[in-house]
Amino acid sequence: MFDPLPETQADPVPDVDVLITAEEAWPAFERAVLRAQSHVHGSFRVFDLRTRLRSPEARAVGHDWFDLLAHVIRRGVKVTIVVSDFDPVMATPLHELTWQTVRQGAALTEIADARAGQVRIFAALHPARAGVLPWGMLLPAVIKRKWDQMAGLSKDRLSRQAVLLDRTVLPELRTVTHHQKLAVIDDDTLFIGGLDLNERRFDTLDHDRPARETWSDVHLMVRGKPEVAEAQLHLDSFLEVSAGRRAPPSLGRIRRTISAPRRVQFPYLSPLTVLNEIEETHIASFNTARHLIHIETQFLRSSVIADALAHAARRNPDLHLLAILPALPESLAFYEEDGLDTRFGMCLQRDAVSHVQAAFGDRALFASPVRPVMASREGLAVLAGSPMVYVHNKVLVQDDDFALIGSGNLNGRSMRWDTEAAVALSGIDTVARLRARLLNHWWFDDLPAEAMEPETLVPWWSRAIAANAVCLPENRTGFLVPYDPDNRADLAQALPGITENIV
Repeated sequence: MFDPLPETQADPVPDVDVLITAEEAWPAFERAVLRAQSHVHGSFRVFDLRTRLRSPEARAVGHDWFDLLAHVIRRGVKVTIVVSDFDPVMATPLHELTWQTVRQGAALTEIADARAGQVRIFAALHPARAGVLPWGMLLPAVIKRKWDQMAGLSKDRLSRQAVLLDRTVLPELRTVTHHQKLAVIDDDTLFIGGLDLNERRFDTLDHDRPARETWSDVHLMVRGKPEVAEAQLHLDSFLEVSAGRRAPPSLGRIRRTISAPRRVQFPYLSPLTVLNEIEETHIASFNTARHLIHIETQFLRSSVIADALAHAARRNPDLHLLAILPALPESLAFYEEDGLDTRFGMCLQRDAVSHVQAAFGDRALFASPVRPVMASREGLAVLAGSPMVYVHNKVLVQDDDFALIGSGNLNGRSMRWDTEAAVALSGIDTVARLRARLLNHWWFDDLPAEAMEPETLVPWWSRAIAANAVCLPENRTGFLVPYDPDNRADLAQALPGITENIV
């Protein structure tokens, strides 16, 4: 089990910038890449070079990330970007996005006149796949989906974007992806958190956009030798580790989830979990928390995490919980997709929230952000009469002692299957500053000390958020209103015998 405080805590405290939403994170990332002297090495789930540049410094060299990377490549900087690939049948739109990026990389290499090996922008499909037994059971449904997907795509899209979808061989079933979002610039800067790179991920600090265009997220820019060196070691090794070809290197500040194919995969849908450090770190942090656990997450679906939170609540009567979640899953709220995966995920989250709430009682506060305006019409993306703000944050803050920021959600998939990376932070000043940035983002007025201290934070916010719930939207003093666990509860559906890690 991971100790939430790294053994290297005596090392110099890293220089950390807390970046909230892409409005802050992308300009910082652009400036770091502009300053690069030797290399930029990253791994992202989505990395679209058509994404527009936001900082004045980057816009001075071009319009989009293609222009920015071409500029630094011409200066001799080496660029390596691993872009996650996806099952071409079950996740066709994401698979197409990946191969658009690969083609962009090929064009970039040519236009920037890169030397051999200087630019590598390539797709990485996690090698784990379903065993023969579950694959055979699911094959009729997968084949039907394949033909349905192919029927909706032009010949050009099949050959250039949805590659592998038009093969005559039977489709595979890939259940795992590389979900991490991090980059190392030279040997001194780490960019890590929850943000990928495309226009869908852009949002502003005031979330003054239609609900389906909002995207709250948190990223860090870290300058410190242990963190940067460990992140580089992870980037250099994770593909070999996830392929089962090498053991994972030992790290202290960077926490990971990594899985690999099983030696005997025949009866299994799931991969073999190699590292679940992010899950272990959460559990250890819950167990050592004295007054406050503060989490912000896209999903709270893991029964392991819910059990650990409930155990911590029963063990320590002084412990409080602040949990910030989106009002509904993105797939349902914005795209009205209510398939079995969405319904199963909603069931898991309903059960997890109920379990945790029962253990904490009024010491737990679950909240969701909404825009401070009246919704123009009732719809799925509405809570407390206002348009929801979509939460994609992956944040843990424990007291003033410890924080973990990265790509992992609190669901079984992030805890056990997908490749994830997070950075552990300690030190009273660093952790308190992080929490202050997070809380001030959600509130419009200056916060009193009572709203910031771990011992008094949850009772203050409970009163303030309850008051928001009964105000007209324009009279609210922050984005947060109470989370509604019964929101579209009629759609929640249990799937007995199906692992929770699949969603």
